[in-house]
Amino acid sequence: MKLIKNAAATLFVLIAFANFPEAQTSAEGYLQLAENFRKNTQPDSALVYYEKASVEFQKRSDFENLANTYNQMGIILTRQDKYEPAKKYLEKALQIGHTSLDTNHLTTAVSYLSLGVVYAAEEKYDKSIKFHNQALAIRLLKLGEYHADIATSYGNIGNVYFNSKNYDKAIEAHTKAMIIREKIFGEKSVETIQSYTNLGNSYREKKDYKIALEYFDKALQNKILQRGSGHSELARFYKNISEVYYLMDDKIQGDFYKVRSGN
Repeated sequence: MKLIKNAAATLFVLIAFANFPEAQTSAEGYLQLAENFRKNTQPDSALVYYEKASVEFQKRSDFENLANTYNQMGIILTRQDKYEPAKKYLEKALQIGHTSLDTNHLTTAVSYLSLGVVYAAEEKYDKSIKFHNQALAIRLLKLGEYHADIATSYGNIGNVYFNSKNYDKAIEAHTKAMIIREKIFGEKSVETIQSYTNLGNSYREKKDYKIALEYFDKALQNKILQRGSGHSELARFYKNISEVYYLMDDKIQGDFYKVRSGN
């Protein structure tokens, strides 16, 4: 059903563009097609039209849109695990940011953040943290402390520290993300619940099991409020709690939550 819906949406856009020939070779036309293909999970087609759009933006020296286009291509290639070509496009975007835009432009922050994601995927954690911190510095300057993108940056930094087994730094970053998300979105939001889960994971790896349980339970209770007590998404929250109880050698509670997880 989803594939049919995506195909129909794509066909609609292609037909619309066929009726307006002037749009077919414009930067905006190519960009709209690229965005449509990206939203409909057709990344290879999106890349084709982002590339076409980039050529047109280059011709007219529209550096902001050019950098944005390169960023999007880099992000898609990263998701396809094509890290070297991803880095090439992201570095092109970064170069434009340094030479043709304000060095503190938010587009440049996206380039830094996306490079941080690539280097984390390659397990080059020191480089990743460097780029994420550069993205964070720009965002703090431009957006202020309490903004969703600031929380995202702290969350990304926390994930990198977690994967590099620096759990104290992970907790520090995820706590900052949590505070911002609670203030902006409230405790029942998807973003805040993710922060609770991230903190639960970090404290579990530190073997601070009681604190881990507090965060996992907070994530669970807010997910119940968000989704209802019978929702299938709750399984992974019960599983997190059961695993901590097993680590604490509390088999009774571990078994109780394991049964509730459906495993």
